[in-house]
Amino acid sequence: MIGVFYPLLLALLLSTVLAAMLGAALSGLLGGTGWAWPPPRELPRIVGGWIATPRDPASAWSADPRPGATALTYIMVGLVALGEAAAWAWFSIWRRAVRRRRAEKRSGLAQKSIVDQRLGQKAIAKGAVRLRPSLAQDSKIDPDQAGARFAVQRGTRNPLFISHEDSKLVVAPVRMGKTGRQAVGDIMLAAGSVAATSTRFDLLELTIMERQMMGLVMVFDPEGRTPWPNKLRWSPISGCEDYDTALRRAVAICSARPMNDTKGGGYFGGSAEGVMAALLHAAALASLGVDELRLWTTTKSRRPEQILDTYPDAAFGVAAELRGIIDSASSSNDSSGAGAIYSTLALLLRPLASPKTRDACTPRPGEAELDIDAFIRSGRDTIYLVSRGRKNSAAPIVNCLMAEILHRAEVLSQFPTKEQMASENFADGDLRLDPPLRIVMDEAANVTPVEDLAARLADSGGRGIELYVFVQSFAQLRQRWGPEQAIEIWDNASAKLILGGLSNYRDLESMSRLLQERAIDQTSVSTGPDRSQVSVSQRYQSALPVNEIRELVDGQALLFYRNMAATIVDLPGWWETPDLAERVQRSRTRTRQLVAASGGVLPVEPDEDEEPGDE
Repeated sequence: MIGVFYPLLLALLLSTVLAAMLGAALSGLLGGTGWAWPPPRELPRIVGGWIATPRDPASAWSADPRPGATALTYIMVGLVALGEAAAWAWFSIWRRAVRRRRAEKRSGLAQKSIVDQRLGQKAIAKGAVRLRPSLAQDSKIDPDQAGARFAVQRGTRNPLFISHEDSKLVVAPVRMGKTGRQAVGDIMLAAGSVAATSTRFDLLELTIMERQMMGLVMVFDPEGRTPWPNKLRWSPISGCEDYDTALRRAVAICSARPMNDTKGGGYFGGSAEGVMAALLHAAALASLGVDELRLWTTTKSRRPEQILDTYPDAAFGVAAELRGIIDSASSSNDSSGAGAIYSTLALLLRPLASPKTRDACTPRPGEAELDIDAFIRSGRDTIYLVSRGRKNSAAPIVNCLMAEILHRAEVLSQFPTKEQMASENFADGDLRLDPPLRIVMDEAANVTPVEDLAARLADSGGRGIELYVFVQSFAQLRQRWGPEQAIEIWDNASAKLILGGLSNYRDLESMSRLLQERAIDQTSVSTGPDRSQVSVSQRYQSALPVNEIRELVDGQALLFYRNMAATIVDLPGWWETPDLAERVQRSRTRTRQLVAASGGVLPVEPDEDEEPGDE
């Protein structure tokens, strides 16, 4: 403390003397006596004389040129002192900025200027028209239309954006804020249509009424987990007259099997999906419903085989393939595993025995069917897909609908609308959805475990599909998609947010090794008989050791973005975001009023065996 005090005191004294002498010299110049700067050898006497006669500073000078009038002298001294203070303040700011830049360079994390250049508001506006030609006519482009706001930069509090061609992977343990700090904003700030998944009602009530002000909102809740009054009905059989559609949906249903069954994933690679596709195809051709579909899996019925044999629109060869599997399953010496296929398919479709799920998958006669193409093209509609996402849940049906939405979005992205073709910038960019479709897959591993997620992450950006995936841990990624595809999912996601609370040492160490090394000053003291010697050396370690990644505080995340150096960003919750807080609270209030008016009952607490959600 003493070592700091005396230099500061000396600097203050010198600056005071300098201000007094310079102010006096300027007052003499302005007063007409001349530049009253004293000779160096006279300086001590003049300072002493001024202190002795403060009311008449000029008397301290023995000869002309002397300072001007007393009032003018003190005014000039004050102005010089203000100038010194301003110069000192500027120097302090500059010195802190230099130190901050040096510290940033040594930290191993991305510098703030680099983050702004890649993810700032100006950066996102540059490529906006290329990705969204419809914005070309706007004189001032809204940043939330140009990109996707997802975080703010530490220190500067500047908002950060990813582009419409970026995908996002969020790894967040339970109760670490992925819903309130990411998913809510992802839905509320979306530029186009949104398809969002959830296991709970909170995400719906926080966003649904505000999204309803933009366009149509739909809730597909086959388990009846939410009190929303007007729920969508959709049958996985609808459209399966086309065998390609049936096969696509069969793959989606089989990929949503409970995670403890995924180790035998290769077993489902062919036969199980083929059988399910045949059953869906037969049910659609005969205009049957989910009751018959489920019954066929439990009884190994030959009815679908007969339908495929007799209906002229049936896909060629499917009946013969199904017949062979049924024969094997019915044999007392089944060595092909066909019986196990039927057992597992029956398990996947067991939720259809629930009256709630059965009702959700049985559209009423004359009831308007879900038009997926119209939903995607609208650029403003929202669909929520809700499931518990565990064994005996309706996750296979929910995943089937999500896979269909993704498929139709990929197809429609390559067929531009008349409005897109009329745009002046149509010929300059790639074919893509404009505005983009945003997919928010909360609890993706449990609710919507899309089979080829890694490939979709790589391909979706070029089609105008924003794919945002939320998982609880890397272990969950590996268990659901397998080790190899889990690595691909990680690699293909453009932006990766890692929230605190992860506890697997190997995963944390892998992330730590991805970071640059930072220089750390290490002081050592050596003592001898005559004197002690202090030396400072540098050692290097990862920018964030394992424990610092695990201990990231609430509201912060480690960001990996493309080839940019990693950095830590702030994730403000919706309640901390001025342009969201009022809207989200209004949505919650209006939703609860609507539920109460319709006679619904809000969920009070989660099931005993269910992990609590987060806000």
